[in-house]
Amino acid sequence: MNDVVPEAYVDGLVIMNDAPASVLPMSVNEMHLYSYLGCIFALFKGKPIADWGYPYSITSEGFPWSAEFDQARETLCSSGLIEVDDRGLMIPRPSELTAELDTVLGLGPWTERRPWLRAAVECALALPVGSIRHAISRSPGVAASFFLGQRGRLLEPADATLLYEEYEIVSAVLGADAQDVLSPAVIWLSARILRKEDAAV
Repeated sequence: MNDVVPEAYVDGLVIMNDAPASVLPMSVNEMHLYSYLGCIFALFKGKPIADWGYPYSITSEGFPWSAEFDQARETLCSSGLIEVDDRGLMIPRPSELTAELDTVLGLGPWTERRPWLRAAVECALALPVGSIRHAISRSPGVAASFFLGQRGRLLEPADATLLYEEYEIVSAVLGADAQDVLSPAVIWLSARILRKEDAAV
């Protein structure tokens, strides 16, 4: 793990280990998307963006991207914990990857990240990945760069504030009983998808 950001390494392990079978094999862009979603869900639960451990920008294709996370992903692939097929899609090696995840989670304070990242990959059980990507491409801080075809840094303070305000609205609708991460996450994404469809009409 030389020069690999520990949080990014842990996140890569969790995403590939906890991804439902129907989400696999996974593309590189999808893996970055789930990492970014995990960061947003952490924000929703009160975790400061600055504490996430690594930043994101947006590609000209509209995908969130982190150089630090991609370095960790490449390390996981080169170490044999993730296999890459002839289409460039990634498949976990379950026993080896689970053993590594259990070891790493015991070395640092990273356990709290797991529910956020698990919710991110489980969103793909409720919504198509294309819809999730579209919702994210229209979220605060992403839309302007996406429409201009520019790379831009994501989750700046003003953007994080707007995202949190959106989540507060969702939480108010669900009420105090909604303690899980997945339900409000899916509703938040669905609201963005519906907003896009309404605009098209």
